[in-house]
Order: sequence, then C-alpha cells, then structure tokens
Amino acid sequence: MKIKFLSFIASLFMVSFVITSCLDDDNNIEYSPDATIHAFELDTIGGYGVKYKFTIDQLSREIYNEDSLPVHADTIIDKILIKTLTTSSGVVTMKDKSGKDSIVNINDSIDLRKPLTIKVWSTEALAGISPNQTREYTIKVRVHKYDPDSLKWKYMNEIDNQITGEQKSIIWGSEVLTYSVIGGTLYAYKNSLTSFGHWEPKEVEGLPEGKLPTSIIAFQFDGSNEMLYATSNGDGKVYESANGEKWNESTIFGESVELLLATLPHNDVNRICYIKKGDDNHRYFYYQTNDKQQETLEVYEGGKVPDKFPTKNISYTIYESATNTKSVLLVGDTETMSVADNSELETTIVWAYDGSKWIELSTTSSVAYCPKYTQPSIIYYNGLVYIFGQGFSSIYVSNQGLFWKKANAKFSFPYRDWSKGGTADPNVAPEFRGKKNYSMVLDPDTQNLWIIFSKGSASFKEKVEKKESTKSTTTETRTYSHDSEVWRGRLNQLWFDLAKTGK
Repeated sequence: MKIKFLSFIASLFMVSFVITSCLDDDNNIEYSPDATIHAFELDTIGGYGVKYKFTIDQLSREIYNEDSLPVHADTIIDKILIKTLTTSSGVVTMKDKSGKDSIVNINDSIDLRKPLTIKVWSTEALAGISPNQTREYTIKVRVHKYDPDSLKWKYMNEIDNQITGEQKSIIWGSEVLTYSVIGGTLYAYKNSLTSFGHWEPKEVEGLPEGKLPTSIIAFQFDGSNEMLYATSNGDGKVYESANGEKWNESTIFGESVELLLATLPHNDVNRICYIKKGDDNHRYFYYQTNDKQQETLEVYEGGKVPDKFPTKNISYTIYESATNTKSVLLVGDTETMSVADNSELETTIVWAYDGSKWIELSTTSSVAYCPKYTQPSIIYYNGLVYIFGQGFSSIYVSNQGLFWKKANAKFSFPYRDWSKGGTADPNVAPEFRGKKNYSMVLDPDTQNLWIIFSKGSASFKEKVEKKESTKSTTTETRTYSHDSEVWRGRLNQLWFDLAKTGK
C-alpha cells in the first residue's frame, strides 16, 4: 500500500497559516477543529456482490459492520479498497512500519483482517494551531468464524450409563423428560432444557411396570392444566400425568387406544389425534379438540388407518406453508415395506394431516425418495423438513415433505476419520454412525436439537480407498463401544440470529 508522508501536507497548512496571519483580519482563514469521520464504506465484497453497512460509534471511536461477513471472507479483505472515508480535513493517517504517521491513500488496497487504527487530523492540528485536535478510530471488520449453513454440534455430558436400551424423550415446560426401563423398572430422567447439566432419575408410578410408553404427548384441554398423556403397549389405555412421574388412567379417551399421534392447531382450535382399534379389528383415526372433550372419528375414508401407516416409534413435526397453513408431518416404524418405483430400495413414507384427512405424502420416485430409516425422526427446521434415524448415516431434506434429497454435507452429524486410528471419543473424535438407541427433542424457542444416546455398541460399514490404489474402494466394518451421550446441535445461521435476541 502506498502512503504519503504527513510532514509534507502539514507543512502546506503551516505555510498557509503564516501567510494568512500577515493579512488583515478580514482575510483570515478559519481552521476547523472537527476531527471526526462522517462516512465510511468498503468496496463491494468480491465473490458475494454485497455492500456491508458500517456503523461509526463516535463514543467508543470504533467503526464496525453489524452484519458479519461470510465465513472465509478474510481471504477477500486482506486486499480491499476503502470506498468512502469522509472527514472535514480529508486527512487520515495510520502508522507506517517505522511508527510514523503517514497519510492513508484510499486508492490503494488495505489489509483489514485485523483491527486497524487510523487517526483523523483537524485542519487546526495540521496548521499547528491545536496539535492535539486529532481523533483515533479502530476499524473492525467482523467475519463469521463458522459457516452459517453448517450444523454445529456440541457434546454436553452423559445421562446415565445404566440406560442401555430404548428410550423416549419429551419437552415438558423448561425440562426434558427421558424415559427408559432399567432392571425391569421404568425411570424418568429430568434435566434442564437449557443446559442438560444434571440428570435426576425418578421411578415412574402408575404406568405398566417394566414397559416403555409407546407414545407420549403434551396437551391442554380448556379449563384444565396442560397434562402429559401416554400409551403403553397392548393394554388400550391412555394414562395422564401432571409431572411426568406419577400417572393415572385417563377417562378422556376411552378404551382400545393404540397410539397418540400428534397435536395440531386447526382453525384456532387445538386438536389431539390418536388411533383406536375397532371391534372389526381395523385401526381408526380419531381426534379431540381442546374446547370440548368429545371424541370424533375422522370422516375421510371412514377414518380407517391405511396398512402402510406407522405402528410405533412415532415422530411428528408441524409444517407451516407459505399461506400460513399448519399441517402435521409424521413418520414412524411400519409393519409393511414400501419401495421406490421399479426398484428394491426401501423408503420412508411421510404422512401429512391438515385437520381434514391423513394422506400419504412422500413420493416413491427412485430419484426423489427418502430412504428407509428405523426409528425415523422428522423435524421442520429453518424452513425445511429433515429426516434421519438409527444408524445416523445421513440426513435427508425436503421443501415440503414430498420430494427428498440428501442434505448438504454441511448439515450432517459428527463423523470421525477412522484412518487416523484410535477410537471414537465424544470430546476429541466424535462419531454418530452406527448408534441405535436414541431419543430426540427440538426446542422451539432456541432451535437447539437435542439427541440422547443410550450406552451401547455401534457398528457400520464405510467405503474407503484401497491402499494400493486411489481409484478403487473397499468396504470396511467399523465397530466401537460408547457411553451414554447427550449432544446439542444447531444451525450456525440460527445461532447468529438468535444470539441477537439473547437465546
């Protein structure tokens, strides 16, 4: 960068001062004491085509951009032009290599990867009338440290290494309840939704002994407190609880209830959806609304549940369309197999419910299908729908739950490089692949995705390059053991946005 020396400019002002001082008072020139920057702008950030607005904080004397530049932008701002730098005197300096004040030439590129201190000189200071009439500013160009499109994961802690089998979790108020059967006894583990710092196991009372609930849903009927409702395998009953620990048989839903499915805001009324088995041994869709405890059979197709509909491990999310219409998107394990068209590729079917009928939504096209997941989880996240499941080999994404593709590599689970040796370590070399028993909750306020793993062993197959050739591959089986683990994940872009609101 070319820098003009200040001494030459200052000498011109001194000469001007001497000359004007010899003239009459009517001819005196007034020199401005203003040493502030009035406007600052960088050139367009190359590669992004965006002009970033800079704030000039006159109190702290800092110049910075409120909206951070994209990650890797430091490879651009190492040589960038200052497009606008407006002052009263027009003289701004910075220290050169010898430590002297030298004038900044904005026609030459400058390196702004690190904070840069500049000094503004008033005309009084340049003329020698008031040498101290200067002001220093620090230019700070903020650049995101993390890719906004990446899913960032953090290992939190263990839950309890006694949990080795299936589990179910649900958000209840400001806590997460995780249920698991240990030594023939059903326990509920409580933890703070914000920190997951300390697990508190409680023996569950009132639910069938030694059985994990098949479904758990929170719902509030008008005139009563919000309650937890659960089903247990095979007894056709619904149980209710005000704290998740002590349960009683509910009289609201009657007998022969198989599964609680989802809750949905519909026409300003909330409804809870569930499945009952009829006297004809067929399964039927029912719902109740919060404004009245009245069981209603779905009228579409007589309310009959299709054979392909899930029978266990239900996961659902609420999808909101461009017209602000809310629908349930639901997945789960099924007893029948679905394959993509003209292939043997098994698929995961998504079911949608808009308050009037349940329909099979996802395509079976062999080029736009969602692969088969065991214990699938579905989330509506940052305007897109995602599905994953046991094995954690991939995440699939869709705009509306119909056509699917593999999610961007940035939106993925922690995978370790097994070629480096060693074994999986959540603190150093985390690995999700191959893990089976888990539960998941999504905090709607912070958009944190929590995944809780039971202690166990994992195994998966991975394609690797053959040592003797870089063009051919072979398949290797990876096996490892792991303790119980709690992980928190969130899209970096949401972290940036929510950080501004203190979440």
